[in-house]
Amino acid sequence: MKVLLVAINAKYIQTNLAVRLLSGYAHAHVSAVREGLCAVNFVEWNINQNISSMLRGVYEEKPDVVFFSVYIWNRKESIELASEVKKLMPEVLIGFGGPEVSWDAQRVFSECPYLDLLISGEGEQTFAELLEVLVAGGSFESIQGLYSRKKNSTDIFWPGKRRPLENLDLIPFPYEKGNPGFDVENRLVYYESSRGCPFSCAYCLSAIDTSVRYYSLPRVLTEIQFFLDEDYPLIKFVDRTFNLLPQRYLVIWEYIRDHYNGKTTFHFEIAVEHLSEEAFSVLSTIPSGAIQFEIGIQSTNEETLRLVGRPSSPEKLAEKINRIPSSIHVHVDLIAGLPKEDLATFKKSFDFAWALKAGMLQLGFLKILSGSPMAIQAKEDAGYIWSDNPPYEVLSSPVLPYSDILILKDIEHLLDSWFNSGLLRNTLLFLSQSQFEDSGYALFDSLVAHTKKYFADGDLYLPRRSQDLFACLANFCLGTDLLSLEFLKLDYLSQGKPGSFPPWFTRSYSKDAHDESLQKTGLIRENGESRRLLYARTEYEELALYPEKEKCGYFFEYSLRNKKEKKVIITKV
Repeated sequence: MKVLLVAINAKYIQTNLAVRLLSGYAHAHVSAVREGLCAVNFVEWNINQNISSMLRGVYEEKPDVVFFSVYIWNRKESIELASEVKKLMPEVLIGFGGPEVSWDAQRVFSECPYLDLLISGEGEQTFAELLEVLVAGGSFESIQGLYSRKKNSTDIFWPGKRRPLENLDLIPFPYEKGNPGFDVENRLVYYESSRGCPFSCAYCLSAIDTSVRYYSLPRVLTEIQFFLDEDYPLIKFVDRTFNLLPQRYLVIWEYIRDHYNGKTTFHFEIAVEHLSEEAFSVLSTIPSGAIQFEIGIQSTNEETLRLVGRPSSPEKLAEKINRIPSSIHVHVDLIAGLPKEDLATFKKSFDFAWALKAGMLQLGFLKILSGSPMAIQAKEDAGYIWSDNPPYEVLSSPVLPYSDILILKDIEHLLDSWFNSGLLRNTLLFLSQSQFEDSGYALFDSLVAHTKKYFADGDLYLPRRSQDLFACLANFCLGTDLLSLEFLKLDYLSQGKPGSFPPWFTRSYSKDAHDESLQKTGLIRENGESRRLLYARTEYEELALYPEKEKCGYFFEYSLRNKKEKKVIITKV
């Protein structure tokens, strides 16, 4: 018997953790798999690939059972591929699992008449028991955690929910040394050190399970060392709230600090208000690039936070976020469309998050997820309208009409493409301070209007060359603050060695100062490159970034010296 697990990722760079965990658990705990009576394999594709090529991939595997790992981002593709597989291979059992199908099984079976099996909740134990039954030729009807359709019938069997796995160490490590099965250098790797979340945020499916279980600490440290030894670039911990137990998370951060390889970055989602003085002491010793944080602010409106079960103090959040060392990249999140959050209060939330000057500010929109407490709230409130299709995003709330959603969508687009991308970051921060009284919302609102007028087509969402975006912002700066053009020059030179300089860029260049910078930075003596080559991968410019002072020289090195992040090295000379 051959069982195939199918993962369809949102992007090429992503990997699927679930199919690896299921496969690993089956190989460790199912005797039929260990004895070769049942083969369990997995395949990964992404939503940008052709369904026909995926169908061919499944067909050539010649499986008896195909299980799809279903999420918001791949629901459409998974359903389409599963349907095609059933047409082509009618005797194959088709199964679904994952958060997108776990909490609305009856609807999924109704929409997918070809579906035979559906795993609800955590899958390892249910999947293992299913494999044993398949090999033995028994009945599915008694397997807890498994919905099954009676053959040639519409009847659905559900023996009940399965208790979560308590000892997570029974699950084997999901990544193999020397044979990862994917392009390590260009892929994002997901990793879990715990399951569950103690908080009950209404918009999150984790609110359903407030218990928290942990992998043993020695095991986690061993696996962190594996990622360090193998030079994985980015490991994203999927723990819903990582910093729950100081005696645990501080040991992990200290281990990363003491064994950092200069390349691997570990990403953590944290509740910053729970960071202790000891935590800040440890964070102050973390090497630059070793860890990064994602912090969910979501809103600063007190009533909103109360209604979604996430009370917090914005002042306390700001104080703690501002204490995080600059060597640690910080990503903060907001959610538009939450209860009682209208455009006026969301502006305040946006400006609060903007003032933190985090490395990234993500503006997301409320998703009404089936099975979440928010879904119950939204159905009871006649003012909520949301899409029936993934990602089930809110279209309007009782206090945020669709017209206001569209305003925020435009701001989100410029925020991502101009600021979060790093393209125009320095200029935008300066403009908000000098012209908009530190209101990021007012800045982006003005930029949206300006951009629609600047481009003849008036379309904010068309793909643009970076040169055109720089020209657009330069035109904006000319009408506001000429000093901002100095920061725009800094951003322009930070993107890479210019092949030419645009009309708005008035140069302040000295060849002698450029040559002197090559000597001061040691590049001439460092590797024996000719001066011609050194000039070709460096740049010099005098910038007036501080109005009360004279122009200062800035030296830009476009080299592979910093291989990890491949960023320009900027030196004030």
